[in-house]
Amino acid sequence: MWNRVDRRSKWIAALLGSLLLTTYGCAAHVDPIANLPADRVNACRSSVVITFAQNQGNRPADDFVMEVARAANVALVFVRAAGPGLYVFQLDADDTDESCSLALARLRSDDRVRSVDLDQRRHALE
Repeated sequence: MWNRVDRRSKWIAALLGSLLLTTYGCAAHVDPIANLPADRVNACRSSVVITFAQNQGNRPADDFVMEVARAANVALVFVRAAGPGLYVFQLDADDTDESCSLALARLRSDDRVRSVDLDQRRHALE
């Protein structure tokens, strides 16, 4: 009989230990963005269409994009090609400007960039 009670106690202890670890793990998950100070959260986040001065083929080289992004103090993540020479990127910057006008101006001032526009729904002219 003691053997049965001993096994049952071990089983209950193991179950409670698992529940405790699971509860601790769930409670310990922290959203990294939620804990950043307000001035550290990027307000400038947008999808942009970029045309480069020189044709980059189907996809611009990662090191080229990193150089352009570094010079403009932005982060660019390639999303897709939108047509010959047109590339869609996710743009992030530490600017507090939600319209990203400062980041767009910095990109436009780079000689390697022909044009930068917000990726918006376009309508055909009639």
